[in-house]
Amino acid sequence: MKEIKYPYPFKFINNNKSEYPIVFAHGFNSSINCLDIFANNWKDNDFYAISFPGNQGLKPIENHEISVYQYAQLLAQFIIDNDLKNVILIGHSMGGGTISLAYELVKDRISKMIYLAPMNKTSLPKEEVYFDTYFPRTFNEFITKFIPVLYYDASIFTNDSQWMKENKKNFKVSDHINDMIMKLGESLPDPKLMNDIEMAMKKITVPSMLIMGEKDGVMKRDNCLEYFKKTIKNVETYWIKKTGHMMFDEDFDTFKMLLKNFINKK
Repeated sequence: MKEIKYPYPFKFINNNKSEYPIVFAHGFNSSINCLDIFANNWKDNDFYAISFPGNQGLKPIENHEISVYQYAQLLAQFIIDNDLKNVILIGHSMGGGTISLAYELVKDRISKMIYLAPMNKTSLPKEEVYFDTYFPRTFNEFITKFIPVLYYDASIFTNDSQWMKENKKNFKVSDHINDMIMKLGESLPDPKLMNDIEMAMKKITVPSMLIMGEKDGVMKRDNCLEYFKKTIKNVETYWIKKTGHMMFDEDFDTFKMLLKNFINKK
């Protein structure tokens, strides 16, 4: 088994399909496990996912910053250090901004770009909602504010007594409110960052795809779809009915079909 170089936790699923490897960039306070429903049900490409410091309590090393700019550099360096070519980048939420900035750094190694409910300039008007929902201080706020902005139908969780019991037991305020995640969270709705991401998006020339949920708690779906059409050349845009920010969890069959059609398209 080949040695994979990266200073933080990573996921590698070896499908013996290294020609067009997928590399996944997770979202705010998420992890390499976020897209497991896809990773564990996909055999057409090797799959990588890498962690970013500051998220889920992961402490930075080597003087790394807690910022999207740093994450883009880490992602680009991961691709270079592991000599990955023809990479298919997938970015969810914050990871969408990360892959845009990383593209500029290693564009000769990228073959396709896939955006899943990505952070972008059109989400700035929802900044107040973001700060009110993404940092729950109690379990009640977790189930009444945080979960509903991520999912189209939060009742699939709240009506599940076992899920409620386990998550209430495991809920920790410090998982959602701590110095690292607050620093990162406050840095995201920044006009300069959004402008830099937009400038990077305008330089993308490889085939690209955007997937949104029908109802996203922190992004305006229609505004985002139009923005991407204007900003990235020849981007394919889709939204999946009865799904939210985590559209891959709520309608995996449609999600997988869209990715399969796009990834396998010559």
